[in-house]
Amino acid sequence: MSAPKTTTGFENAVFVGLESFLVDEELSRLKGSFKGDASMNWSVFNAEDDPTMDEIMSLCNTLPFFAERRVVIIRNGHKLSALQMDQVASYLEDPCDATTLILVLEGEKADRDLQKLLRKFDGRAKITRFEPLRNRNDRIRWIMDRTAFHGKKMDKDAAVLLADMTGSSMWYLDSEILKLCLYAGTRPAISIDDVHEVVMRTAEPAIFSFLDSLFDRKRDALSRLYEMELAGISDLEIVSRIENLVIAHYVVVAGRDWKKLKIHDYVAEKAARRKSLWTVSQLVSLLRDVRGIEQKIKSSSVVDGYTSLAEVIGRLVPISRTDSRGGGRAPRA
Repeated sequence: MSAPKTTTGFENAVFVGLESFLVDEELSRLKGSFKGDASMNWSVFNAEDDPTMDEIMSLCNTLPFFAERRVVIIRNGHKLSALQMDQVASYLEDPCDATTLILVLEGEKADRDLQKLLRKFDGRAKITRFEPLRNRNDRIRWIMDRTAFHGKKMDKDAAVLLADMTGSSMWYLDSEILKLCLYAGTRPAISIDDVHEVVMRTAEPAIFSFLDSLFDRKRDALSRLYEMELAGISDLEIVSRIENLVIAHYVVVAGRDWKKLKIHDYVAEKAARRKSLWTVSQLVSLLRDVRGIEQKIKSSSVVDGYTSLAEVIGRLVPISRTDSRGGGRAPRA
């Protein structure tokens, strides 16, 4: 079995994971360092469009045009048939020296079928993972690093609050960081007051009101979810927000030391007021459901994440008038 062939950072690769933001960032980085005419030598195929593999393989074996190499990318590679996947693996046994082939697979680390599939490419391509930043401390570090990338510094307490209030969607996180950088103007650092002003105040009318209704287990959570869909807010953004707050509520409800885990006071205080509304098992179940929706959205297994969210939320909110006003204990999920 031949080793992957590389040239100045370009090598045959399999990108695997659910975090499309990081995948796109890496592809943009590679394209930015591409030498030559990218319009003639940078080709992207989407497996969902049922491409002709013979055409792709032929292109991989075609010498570049006025450039050092050719780059061929197959997005949503997990949608390829077994036969098509075998064609890719076969090509990588003896790839063209002047071509970089990148296969992008969306999937979780624990997906057994994915792990079996990856074994086809051992020694044939570099396998690089792009996983969601579900660990809170990882998100905080990424926020601070990303802010520095945009030319600013973010205070630690500001990064903590931003991580707690925005969830794990990196597309949304990056957009909020950009807004904060613009808001800071000529100031070198972004403060916690900036996060309160820019992120919390602008999001409050829709997203925060929905999250309050959901975690207060009020009936209007469904109507507020519908309002966000009409407003065009990304379903992944909502999923990541819910996921993040479920974890915070779990820590508080389970009696863990939320200060040691550096959950922001604002979030912990709200969670503490809701202890009578949630059990640990309910929060674990909700987290499992929400992460399942996240995976389906990122792997294109569902077209509309809002519908899946509505089904989950519909099982959580009360149906009686008493509960819809916030009175009494919410029903078990």
